[in-house]
Amino acid sequence: MERHILTVDVEDNFTFDELANKEDWPKYEGQVVENTLKILSLLRQYNAGATFFVVGMLAERHPELVKYIMDDGHEIASHSYLHKSLRDVSMDDIEADIRKSSDILSSLTGEQVLGFRAMGYTIPQDEKTFYSLLKKHGYKYDSSKKKNMERNCQTIQKDHIYRVFPSSVNIYGLKTVFSGGTYLRLLPEFIINKGFSHYSMAGQPVMLYVHPWEFNRDQPKRNVRFKYKILQSPLTFSTERKLRLLLEKYEFVSIRKYIGV
Repeated sequence: MERHILTVDVEDNFTFDELANKEDWPKYEGQVVENTLKILSLLRQYNAGATFFVVGMLAERHPELVKYIMDDGHEIASHSYLHKSLRDVSMDDIEADIRKSSDILSSLTGEQVLGFRAMGYTIPQDEKTFYSLLKKHGYKYDSSKKKNMERNCQTIQKDHIYRVFPSSVNIYGLKTVFSGGTYLRLLPEFIINKGFSHYSMAGQPVMLYVHPWEFNRDQPKRNVRFKYKILQSPLTFSTERKLRLLLEKYEFVSIRKYIGV
């Protein structure tokens, strides 16, 4: 059976500034636990492994969630502490966030956290300094960069830090990510299958990513812009069905297991 990579961003869509104020987060946090448990149950059915990128603030408030994930044998990685874009943040603030998230997750897991993913696949312009900070704080790989149009390889090593990218597919001359988030929800299954076939023929893994809130059609009603109402409408919530179909066809493992760190 072909082997691919599965990742889960343990956040909820209320953690985006456009959707809810931070002071309102506690109202919705219970859904994070409930929906993550749904994913864990699904993965147990297919004996699948995954990397769970956990927001440090949520881990701090819900340490039991980290335990549930660990007990099922999955990898815990960092999804930052505050879950905010790194594009316009000072390097000092980025380092503080990286360190705090790592400290919290390591204290809960009893081991060094090896992987990092920034919110929304955003990294600062000074990539060299950013990667050096990850290395300084013990990280072995990063999965914060979305666009990887130059190469098929999904796991490249540079400066002792692996880069692990989402997967893209060529659709009528236009390359687009197909392997997670809004793309996975909205794209038809034949395009997703085409993407998997492309990577299989190249001998490369697809890196799939999903979010717990995508497994919950009963979304809190919020006063948000029309774009978000459409993109996060329950009508688009096909992730659970599509993931189940993929779990039936392929083997999925964590990033750590795939790259062997």
